[in-house]
Amino acid sequence: LINLLIINGFIFIASGSLSYFLAGITLSPIQKMTEDQKQFISDASHELRTPLTALKSLFEVSLRDKKITLIGTKKVIQQGIDQTDKLKNLSDSLLELSHFDNQNLISTKPVLIKEIITDAVFQLKSKADKKNIKILTKIGSQKVIGNYEKLVELLVIFIDNAIKYSSKDTKINLITNSDKKNLLIKIVDQGIGIDQKDLPHIFDRFYQASNSRTKNSDSGYGLGLSIAKQIVDLHHGKIKVESKLNQGTTF
Repeated sequence: LINLLIINGFIFIASGSLSYFLAGITLSPIQKMTEDQKQFISDASHELRTPLTALKSLFEVSLRDKKITLIGTKKVIQQGIDQTDKLKNLSDSLLELSHFDNQNLISTKPVLIKEIITDAVFQLKSKADKKNIKILTKIGSQKVIGNYEKLVELLVIFIDNAIKYSSKDTKINLITNSDKKNLLIKIVDQGIGIDQKDLPHIFDRFYQASNSRTKNSDSGYGLGLSIAKQIVDLHHGKIKVESKLNQGTTF
């Protein structure tokens, strides 16, 4: 009886400990997802508050101005439209990230990388021309298995960033290479670069690098690279980034 009690006690302790350990493993992803969701909501609320406060202040000040002219009123309306556009872009990005979180599969087919890059460059040509930035391409005729629209969006994000953080009269190079299994795309700019301490975090949602990159009035909300990372993950790819301050960045 004593032996039986000892054995049963040992089994009870062992099974309880094992159950606790396995329950922890099972609940860990759920706990992480919950924490990420809370952080996401907190960050999104903070980012939404800024343009909303700016809009409210803009309209309140204008409403109190008894001497406001028609030209001044039009200027206020235009500023309001600009802030509304920022809010729309933010909400679109949030919806897209939410969509990625709830899907694991995308429709794919063989697509020419040359067509994808040409499409992306065309969308941003006017923006590059305003800063007299030349986008030079050295693209092969490789095909990849992927989603055409998402891959174009991916390239647009990287090229747009390169334009945004590059000085006037510089160059952006797009180069492709491939082996038997993988395609390598390089986007090389001559921009202001990214500090080494920021590199591990640039794909985090709402993360914006040091002030030298965020002081730009054209800067966004720190969601573009997060979306890019999601697109690459859905295509089972990898992103590598190298950067030197005031020399440029390669994605």
